Amino acid sequence: MMTKKTQLTHLWCKVGLVVQLSQMMEYNLAKILALDEILRGFENRDSMFDFEYRVFVKSANKWYRKLSRKPLGKSLLRAKSIEFFTEEGEKRLSQAIDKRNYVVHQLFKDDLQTNHLETDPTFYYEELENTMDLLQSVNNDLIEIYNKQKAEYQLIW
Repeated sequence: MMTKKTQLTHLWCKVGLVVQLSQMMEYNLAKILALDEILRGFENRDSMFDFEYRVFVKSANKWYRKLSRKPLGKSLLRAKSIEFFTEEGEKRLSQAIDKRNYVVHQLFKDDLQTNHLETDPTFYYEELENTMDLLQSVNNDLIEIYNKQKAEYQLIW
C-alpha cells in the first residue's frame, strides 16, 4: 500500500510525462509544418537557386519559431492544410491537444472542488495514463508523417 506522499509523487511524475510528451508533440508538429513550408517552395519548380532556397528555409525557421510559441490549437489549424494528415490523424491530434489542455489548464482547478489530491491522488492515474498513451501514439504518428515528407521529397536530413 502506497502512502499518500508516494501516490502524489507518482501523480506528479505522470503530469510531468504529459508535459514532456506535449512538448515533443509540439516539436514534431512544428518540424512538419516548417518542412512543409520549404516543400511548398519546390512544388512548382524543377530547380531553385541557392538564395531562393535560403529564403524558404528562413521562412520555415520563422514558422518553426512562431509555432513553438503558439498554443497547440493554432498548429492544428495549420496542420489541416497539409496533405500528409489524414482525417483520422487530425481527429487524434485534436483529441491529444484537448486532453493535454485539460491536464495542464483544468484538472487541478477542478480538484479544488473534488479534493482528490488530498483524499485519493490515484483517482487521476487512469486519466493521466490514457493521456500519456494518446500523446505517445500521436507523437509516433507525427514522426511517421515527418519521415513520409522526407521520403516523398527524397530529403536526406
